[in-house]
Amino acid sequence: MVSKQRYVRGILGHILLFIINFSVLVGIIESLQLFTDSTRPPLPILNALLLGYMLVHTFTLLSIQLGVQVLELIKIRFPTILVQYYFKVSDQETIPIPLLDPTKNRLAVIILILVITGGPILFPIFAVYGFLLVWGHLTIIALDPSTILGYFEIFLNYVPPLMIVVAGFIILSILMIERKHV
Repeated sequence: MVSKQRYVRGILGHILLFIINFSVLVGIIESLQLFTDSTRPPLPILNALLLGYMLVHTFTLLSIQLGVQVLELIKIRFPTILVQYYFKVSDQETIPIPLLDPTKNRLAVIILILVITGGPILFPIFAVYGFLLVWGHLTIIALDPSTILGYFEIFLNYVPPLMIVVAGFIILSILMIERKHV
């Protein structure tokens, strides 16, 4: 009975983390429109640099987060949220997941740098922004199929294929690195 409860908690945890990751992705895509919208005046240089840093940082962390989540789904483990993982581990104990141990893996060093340089702040900002956009749009359109298809077409036009290739490359890299260490 305990294992069934553990599996249910794991499934619900993965679903919740996928919703959060989707919200972060929507927040990133909507923020990219500030650079591509020709009807608005261009952003001041400092704002553009800051937003660019936030977008690159969060997209990299999101890609790694998705790779780790896919790996944990394959291994049937409870999902790990990277922006808070290192804060849960004490200084005296070893890190339980070898993929996330900076002394054993270079990817873990990159993850740790991303967490230290603003992950716990930037990731929730884009998650809340994306969540509000998604659910705001859903309540406005009241589930009208033609409007949903129109939004889906807009979504597909704004997601550059390069972002998908980069995210896929990072996810595959994480899977290959973890397979090498097993």
